[in-house]
Amino acid sequence: MKKQFSTIAALGMGLAGSLCAQSLYDLAPDDTESEGVPLTWTAGVNFGIDDNPTPLLDDDDSSAYGQAYIGAAFLTNTPQSTLSVGVQLGVIHYFDNLDTGDANVDDTSFTVSAYANWTHRVSERLRFVSRNQIAYELEPDYSTGFQSQRQVGNYLTYSTDNAVGYRWSERLATYTGVRLNGITFDDVNDADRFTWTLYNDFRYQVNQRTVATLTYRYSETEGDGGVTDSRNQFILAGLEHRFSQNTTGVIRAGAQIRDVDDGDSGTSPYLEATLNTQVNERLGIRAYARYGTEDYARSLGGSVYSGTDTLRIGFTADYRVSQPLSLTAGVNYARLSYEDLISGPGESSVDEDLFNAFVGFDLKVAENVTVNGRYNFEDLSSDLGNRSYERNRYTLGVSTTF
Repeated sequence: MKKQFSTIAALGMGLAGSLCAQSLYDLAPDDTESEGVPLTWTAGVNFGIDDNPTPLLDDDDSSAYGQAYIGAAFLTNTPQSTLSVGVQLGVIHYFDNLDTGDANVDDTSFTVSAYANWTHRVSERLRFVSRNQIAYELEPDYSTGFQSQRQVGNYLTYSTDNAVGYRWSERLATYTGVRLNGITFDDVNDADRFTWTLYNDFRYQVNQRTVATLTYRYSETEGDGGVTDSRNQFILAGLEHRFSQNTTGVIRAGAQIRDVDDGDSGTSPYLEATLNTQVNERLGIRAYARYGTEDYARSLGGSVYSGTDTLRIGFTADYRVSQPLSLTAGVNYARLSYEDLISGPGESSVDEDLFNAFVGFDLKVAENVTVNGRYNFEDLSSDLGNRSYERNRYTLGVSTTF
């Protein structure tokens, strides 16, 4: 089977800011007003070294690669509506042959990512919020919770989340919505998933800084191939607190009630939390944590499990050293426990640990020109020895905004 490899190009600031609103970094409803931004273009090129571009094919030959991308972002804001849209196209080429054994790997491939977010305030009480995104890529986005390691072949993720917010009184409001999201893989069997979710979020203003929440979600996930369907209910209580003007925290905890066709069903704890803080004018930090049973990693090595008990933790930090120079660093960790074997030749349970860390810099050398560099480290430890790997990537590039 033809294996195609690609990597998502480094997102422009406008695109990255909107996409992160779909991630584990942002749990609260995103209906805040923003200052309008005219149509902005971002383009860039990167060159790097990848010491393990095909880790799951049991080949650790390194390769140099080049990358180019172009993107556009736009945000308009009126007293009634806020609309932000963006798109980015990228291409990457590995200069060394990536073919491994019987697997033919494309040395050149393409990436696409796009988003459209819309908030419409009908009145002081009623508003509509819509957040939508799509991405075709290879590298896992750890903050979305869809993947936890480098897969073989490209994958497509998509999400649309549409909600109605209504303030019933000065203190009580609700958010009611429907979310559709899924993932499809080019070259991985039994890994495609589609989930639809209905949810209602009661929000009570305890004081000027604190909102208490009570959330109910019902979702159904359709599996692919031999992976059976599942249903989940979440009953969660939480708090959203503004510790200061520049620091906010969100936490929700409760029960996940799970029903799996031909598999293990039951109730387990569930937790999700975020912390966003601008420590000072130079340093900003974002962090997330989530624990629950996931449906997006139920097949492993030809075996199907009832679910994956998963802990995800991550943070990013940005530090401005001077007006032209800024640094960034972050860590993502995922602990996955595949439990209750339904079918296949695998072990009754399998544990995996994924650790990802990165550091980088951006140096503005002209009005619209920035030189950037990045180092990324991945380590996957698995009970299945043939899945374990280490990977290092070094990248240096230049970008322009106009």
